Amino acid sequence: MKKPTVILRSCFEYDPDRIAQIIGDGLDTLGLRPFGKTLIKPNVVTSGENFPHAYTRPEFVEGVLRAVKLRGGEKITSLGVGERSGITIPTRYAFKYAGYHKMLDRVGADPLHFDETSQVQIPLYHEGRLRDMLFVAEPVAKADFLINCPKY
Repeated sequence: MKKPTVILRSCFEYDPDRIAQIIGDGLDTLGLRPFGKTLIKPNVVTSGENFPHAYTRPEFVEGVLRAVKLRGGEKITSLGVGERSGITIPTRYAFKYAGYHKMLDRVGADPLHFDETSQVQIPLYHEGRLRDMLFVAEPVAKADFLINCPKY
């Protein structure tokens, strides 16, 4: 069995250029190239001045998007950033107050608000499962390449 690869890098500022370099180096080290329907999934529970630490910062997501676009190029057929707010605030507002919509326009990626998309059924077949299916947002189910970003 192949041992997992763990990459630890330091980045003391939210500099999209530096973040793009770090993420790009990680993709290179792992031999990964984004393709097809590429989805970045940050954590945006809520945002705005009352919640400055409840979401993945747009500078981080911008760095990830830049690295992904550079590595994937024309093999990427669509590039989106999708999430569902963790509380009852619509994701569209959480994205707005986190500064995502402006950043996505600048970088050239689509916002995907999972609370506004269809949910699709994914069957489960493995032994010991607790249920026979689960539901996920359609963009997640249809993604060819998915990067899950932590809250930074």
